[in-house]
Amino acid sequence: MTGKLRALVGRDFLTVERNVLMLLFIILLPVAFGIMFASFKQVIPKSTPASVIPENSSVSEADMRFATFSILSQFCSPSIDSREDAFRKLSREESYFVVSVPQGIREGKGTITIYVDNSLSPLAEVSDYVVEILKYELGRAGFHPGMGVEKLGKRIVPIEYFTPGVVMLILSIMGILVVPFNTVKDRDIISRVFSSVNLWEFAASKLLFSLLLASIQVALLLATQSYLELPLMSINPLSVIMFVLTSFALTSTGLFIIFALKLSNAGRYVCSLLLGVVIAFSGLLYPPGFLPSYLQPIPKVLPTYYALILLRSFGVKEVGVGILLDYIGIVLLWLVVSLALLYYFARRFKNG
Repeated sequence: MTGKLRALVGRDFLTVERNVLMLLFIILLPVAFGIMFASFKQVIPKSTPASVIPENSSVSEADMRFATFSILSQFCSPSIDSREDAFRKLSREESYFVVSVPQGIREGKGTITIYVDNSLSPLAEVSDYVVEILKYELGRAGFHPGMGVEKLGKRIVPIEYFTPGVVMLILSIMGILVVPFNTVKDRDIISRVFSSVNLWEFAASKLLFSLLLASIQVALLLATQSYLELPLMSINPLSVIMFVLTSFALTSTGLFIIFALKLSNAGRYVCSLLLGVVIAFSGLLYPPGFLPSYLQPIPKVLPTYYALILLRSFGVKEVGVGILLDYIGIVLLWLVVSLALLYYFARRFKNG
């Protein structure tokens, strides 16, 4: 390779290094998709969370332990729950199916019933096939209980399930990338802006701008779906409120990061990394319960995970508010904390 050619190639690498968005697509997205594809080595990954409940009060503890730890642990990540807790977990996407254990399962008696949330489309679509695999595997081990599937709740098609993820992706790009990046570009005039408006007016303008951009994109998305006669998210007060709260929280998070790093390029790198984490672990592209077990705790510490479940629950699944009050509290806390941090770091930047 000639010196001129090396110089030209080196210049291109330098350009990529300085372009954080390009780095995001080159490095972070392949990693995110690699994790996703590795999770689908099996129809249902062994790490998939499941609840195990007794069919009735006559089922012994020995039957429950046998079903949970000798059989089901080979196919999923089961936990023994009460009936109320099991179906609550199912509605909140904390558990992906509920297995009802009959009396006498150790002797191959009774019928195992698998309850699936119809609105958890990636699992509901293959649940019958999963039962056939489980029957086959149990038969090889010498057990032949009856098995059946009951699908609960509103049935949604895959495009309905993933539409809230696309909406969350739009909100994340606007809030974590576009608005913070534009603010970094304006760092030379930010001091003059702060001399003419107060910090809350500045923050409000950024939050509203991000919300407007995201609203236009989501409106185009839903209009396209409507024109093509595809299923739509429901536009109702709860879904709209969650859309607005999530937009504000994401944007204030992106802004406090770049102000904390004094509008430097490092802030853009951190925001790009954060977007990659949100895409990989919040459930935008696939259910987090399909991740390997050692990665499943990560979504539980991301407020975007809870915001996405709320968007899907209110916009698609028609789940009531009562069962998700703690998730709403997490999103509100996220918004309050991110706004407080934005005000603190913006004031610190203003005061030099």
